[in-house]
Amino acid sequence: SISPLFWGCFFCSVTSLLPSILQQPARTLTYYSLRKGKRKTVKAVVDRFLRLHNGLWVRRKAGYKKKLWKKSAAQRKRLREMVLCTRTQCKLLDKMTTSFWKRRNWYVDDPYQKYHDRTNLPL
Repeated sequence: SISPLFWGCFFCSVTSLLPSILQQPARTLTYYSLRKGKRKTVKAVVDRFLRLHNGLWVRRKAGYKKKLWKKSAAQRKRLREMVLCTRTQCKLLDKMTTSFWKRRNWYVDDPYQKYHDRTNLPL
């Protein structure tokens, strides 16, 4: 028979692994800041995504900086392309940013200038 000491040690090792496996992803959205009591923007959204004035969000393809030495030139070119987010992703990203990031900006020689206005795109 197996000693009770073994079972106690076995369950301890399994339960110590569970929190890391079952950890829920967090949006870390601040509804009320401590100083002014206002909503705060999630900075990771601003760093990773670009919001067009028509409400769409643009991102890079996943893995565009990873292990480039083993990828072909065509694959590296495809990874450098920008991708539009889906409607649900755009709604979520809008919730995670404040109105400051939703206003229109006019930049000199903006490469995204022709994409800011929505033309011939279904809603």
